Amino acid sequence: MIILGIVATIIVGVFGSAIGYEMNFVELGAILSIATMGGFIMAEIRRNKK
Repeated sequence: MIILGIVATIIVGVFGSAIGYEMNFVELGAILSIATMGGFIMAEIRRNKK
């Protein structure tokens, strides 16, 4: 799950930067990367609570 989270975060960051570059909002990649990793962290916390 950790490797999947890292790879997904990198991919989302790259695509977010590419999309953000077209919209003059380059920070979009970083924002989406943080949100993606936060989602993986929240899923891991929920899975460990049960």
